[in-house]
Amino acid sequence: GTVRRTNMWSCASSATLSPSVLQRTNLRATRRSDSRVRGSTRARTKMGSSNADGPKIFPESSQVADALADLTMKAADEAIKERGSFAVAVAGGSLINLLGGLKGKQDVDWSNWHVFWVDERCVPHSDPDSNFGGAVKALLGEVPIPSTQLYAIDESLCPQNAGAAKACAEEYDARLKSLSREILPVSGAGLPVFDLLLLGFGPDGHICSLFPDHALLSVTEPWILPIADSPKPPPERITFSLPVVNAAKSKCFTAVGEGKAEMAATIIKKSSSSGDSFVPASLVTGDIVWLMDEAGASKL
Repeated sequence: GTVRRTNMWSCASSATLSPSVLQRTNLRATRRSDSRVRGSTRARTKMGSSNADGPKIFPESSQVADALADLTMKAADEAIKERGSFAVAVAGGSLINLLGGLKGKQDVDWSNWHVFWVDERCVPHSDPDSNFGGAVKALLGEVPIPSTQLYAIDESLCPQNAGAAKACAEEYDARLKSLSREILPVSGAGLPVFDLLLLGFGPDGHICSLFPDHALLSVTEPWILPIADSPKPPPERITFSLPVVNAAKSKCFTAVGEGKAEMAATIIKKSSSSGDSFVPASLVTGDIVWLMDEAGASKL
């Protein structure tokens, strides 16, 4: 899971080079390795998939937003060509702001997008804590996806947070399971196969509302789980189960800013082995893409 930097001299025998040539060569190699290339894929990290490229690193956060938009549009095109619809599930938090990169994009078949949430706080949509509400402000209020294809939590079940998680999770689980296989395919193992998950992660390494060493990490069914003791407020939420996350066709993590750098490096390192239940994001497997800015990648 470490980042390996190589240069053209790495295979040459040092015995054949004079000390002065070696010094100049090493200096050039150091300068090259310290320089950042836009869209660099310097890190070759085994992210649960033998052919996965390493993190894609961009100088600016706006370029991460553009790359996220491009990746999402490509996944949408492929899914719509294949079966006529695109199932994408998104996180809340800082990821929401990056979704703004999709605004104003041309040639997007919005009418066949189906948008879900990997987790949600059991609060009304107008509440500042609502992941759905945040996504509407950042993107969904400005693109023509039919409102019936935005799968928000049923806010009538959570006028208040206390005691709401179980009913909200059961309703969301049943609603997803009632969808046609053209909208949401189901695997042979009985798990939903989302085309793309756009995932964030917390400073503690949590994904969705699956927190470090929490009992829910080992729960395999149903698809949607209630959590009543989130260490982050509000305490009652619903979340995808870990098997549902891993069943998705593709997953994208983003890391923007220095505040994400330490944990991003930890996740990438731990996921290259077997993962760590104290860092839930490291338990994600399959086809994984990392999009990072310089600051977010500074600890790799």
